[in-house]
Amino acid sequence: MSRSQNIQMLEIVAQALGQDLCQEVAFVGGCTTALLMTDELSREDVRYTDDVDLVVHLTGYAQWQRLVEQLQQKGFRQAQDEVICRMRLGELKVDFMPEDDETADLLGCNNRWFKDGLANAQPYELPSGCHIRLFTPPYFLGSKLDAYAGRGAPDLLGSQDLEDILNLVNGREELAREVGEAEPGLRTYLAQTLAPLLTDNDFGYLIQDAARGDQDREQIIWQRLQHIAQVTT
Repeated sequence: MSRSQNIQMLEIVAQALGQDLCQEVAFVGGCTTALLMTDELSREDVRYTDDVDLVVHLTGYAQWQRLVEQLQQKGFRQAQDEVICRMRLGELKVDFMPEDDETADLLGCNNRWFKDGLANAQPYELPSGCHIRLFTPPYFLGSKLDAYAGRGAPDLLGSQDLEDILNLVNGREELAREVGEAEPGLRTYLAQTLAPLLTDNDFGYLIQDAARGDQDREQIIWQRLQHIAQVTT
């Protein structure tokens, strides 16, 4: 059910944006996790998320204001909460995050992998036939790990970023190969950030949870993580 709810949210946002603007942004975040998973059974276990995250190319606050005006013409409205980059579409929360570091700092949503992730985004066709773009799986990993670190590396057991990462590792057999083919800077980053997590006991509990009590599946997740760490060095 969570997967279908997330896809429905993406459909609503994509249709509001229109095809032209959809090709200028890339969808990222927990709402896209299931779209990157190739194991059908694992897809059904993804969490429901209450927001949609997009990365957009713009530089400076003036361009951000122009984007806000453009979005308002499409039915979005500015959210009256603490997240500066957030818009509302009906009851949906939609975060538009600039890939430019300086602008992202102004809006409080910086991530080191937004720029390259947007530049290398891949096409995806939603069930309605609407075409959007997604971060590739390696850049999804990088952006999630950086988001986790950016939140001050909170309690492992409560991290939705790490939950999304483990769901992707569990549900995409080809991920290690794709990481091995990624650009060197991304591979190095993944290695350096994954290594300490693999030695943390709480991370082991997260893996158990991702495996849904299946010990064979748990071993598969461990092996894939270790393989990713090896191919990124």
